[in-house]
Amino acid sequence: MKRLLLLFSLVIISIEISAQVYWPNSFKYPSCSTMPPATTNCTKWPTHTSGTWFWNDPNTWNGNSIPKDDDIVCIPSGYSVSIKNNVYSSSSCPAPADTVLSPRLNIFVCGSLVFEPSGTLNLACFSFIQIWPGGTIYAANGSSDLIRIGSTILWGGPGSTTQNNLTGPTYVASPAIGQGVLPAMFDYIKVNQSNPYQVSVEWGTLQEINSMAFIVERSIDQKTWSAIGSVKSVGNSSLKTSYSFTDKNPLSGTTYYRLKQVDIDGAAAYSDIVKVSNNQSAKTISVYPNPVSGIANIYSKTNFKSGQQLYLIDAKGMRIKAYAATSNTNIMQIDLAMMKPGLYLLQVVDNGSVVESLPLIKQ
Repeated sequence: MKRLLLLFSLVIISIEISAQVYWPNSFKYPSCSTMPPATTNCTKWPTHTSGTWFWNDPNTWNGNSIPKDDDIVCIPSGYSVSIKNNVYSSSSCPAPADTVLSPRLNIFVCGSLVFEPSGTLNLACFSFIQIWPGGTIYAANGSSDLIRIGSTILWGGPGSTTQNNLTGPTYVASPAIGQGVLPAMFDYIKVNQSNPYQVSVEWGTLQEINSMAFIVERSIDQKTWSAIGSVKSVGNSSLKTSYSFTDKNPLSGTTYYRLKQVDIDGAAAYSDIVKVSNNQSAKTISVYPNPVSGIANIYSKTNFKSGQQLYLIDAKGMRIKAYAATSNTNIMQIDLAMMKPGLYLLQVVDNGSVVESLPLIKQ
């Protein structure tokens, strides 16, 4: 009996039930009606409606600190911020195969962003500026004021002495400036493991413009990525849209997932990364969920075979229940509602040989 309990303890410790993991940097895009002080979707915003206030003046912003990497900067209607000299510089731009998307800056303009001569914003790759209706970026019409994302100057710069003001709805995002809003405005992304041999990737968008598809990619090290499927997007929508994709052959251990959003013109952008930890998929047979209070789902990595038997063993080592496997299916259900709470062992026997021994906790 002591050996059996020790076996229970060792195997139970090795089980890691994957929790739902949400996109760590996900946020609902602030609109002009939801900007501070009405919401907390923004991390930085100006606090003065009168006078001239500069980006690099800490007194301009809430918390008396200027925006930093990964901030969500909002300029509400009626507020104005001036950019003089190089007020923000982050040249981080990962290689195409890399997904370390931070640091970056997301800027939403409903008021005014005013460029003084030689005023520049140098933003990291995957940063963007969304100008909503009523918002404006004012040009100084100098040869030095510019907006750069990664290594690409998207607005202004040498030779552009007559760049136009940008009025909403307009976005500035690599690789181009566009009229309207960003093609895919993510609301959330998450992964959920519904059973040991399936991982569901779910995401939502708030709005889409000329979006073509989402490619689901997977990695074990966040360096080498493989496409495992794609989902067609709605293309154009101003409504919230939900998507999902099921990975029917998940990897064992920690796996990372990301989305590659592709526009109809071939432009692409990557989502942030979500992960799931699965120590069960390497097993031939798994119980999920575990602990269980009523119906226990017994999963086979392939299919159960005719002649296989499942035995429920109590803490004394006695077989107290026997079940005949249902052939040509990868899931069986056994009802444990009437069993006493405690530790049990589930054995799968094929032709007299134990295929798998699984701990099972009855709540």
